[in-house]
Amino acid sequence: MPDFFSNNTTPEAVNRGAGRLMYASMSTTFPTAISAVINLSTYAAQTGGGWFDLGSTKGGIQISFNNSEESIDVDQINSDIDTYVTGAEMSVSTTLAETTLDRLAFAWEGDAVTINAVPTTPEKNTAFGPFEDYTQRRLAVGARNTKSGKLRLFVFRKANRAPQDSQIEFNKAGEQQTIPVRFNILPDTSIATVRARYGVAFDQQ
Repeated sequence: MPDFFSNNTTPEAVNRGAGRLMYASMSTTFPTAISAVINLSTYAAQTGGGWFDLGSTKGGIQISFNNSEESIDVDQINSDIDTYVTGAEMSVSTTLAETTLDRLAFAWEGDAVTINAVPTTPEKNTAFGPFEDYTQRRLAVGARNTKSGKLRLFVFRKANRAPQDSQIEFNKAGEQQTIPVRFNILPDTSIATVRARYGVAFDQQ
């Protein structure tokens, strides 16, 4: 008897595993292949091409997509007769496990990180304030299939920091320090294809 649930699903098609978050400036050319973001020999971020890692995360990396709609109805039919899309939104969120000054400056829209070599022990420093605008960046989320070893990479054209409460707690016990961050993905209206304005997903075959 044939299997009623047979659907030819392979282990490679079902995935679970840690992700990796990377960023680049808006002046970085939008990639057309995974190799533009990640060195496929060493898996290091292509820093020469403008891409940088955001380090270890805790609790996963979430890519969210949603849309809003309005329905149309008439008196004579006891049901909606159609729906219209009125908006869409996409975001990326995670919790940074590294609480270095570089990560804090990134997450909290801080000033540039510099090193003061005058003290006997050099000191790295940054500064924070009531910023008036966001640093817009490109964003990438990558993962490696644990079965096949193939890579998947989501690359987003425009990302802004989203409001996100975060705190650094100093305590002798409890959870480790982390930095929750969230990014709103914005459409790049210079892209002619509307469905491609948020970004592109790449899958190694």
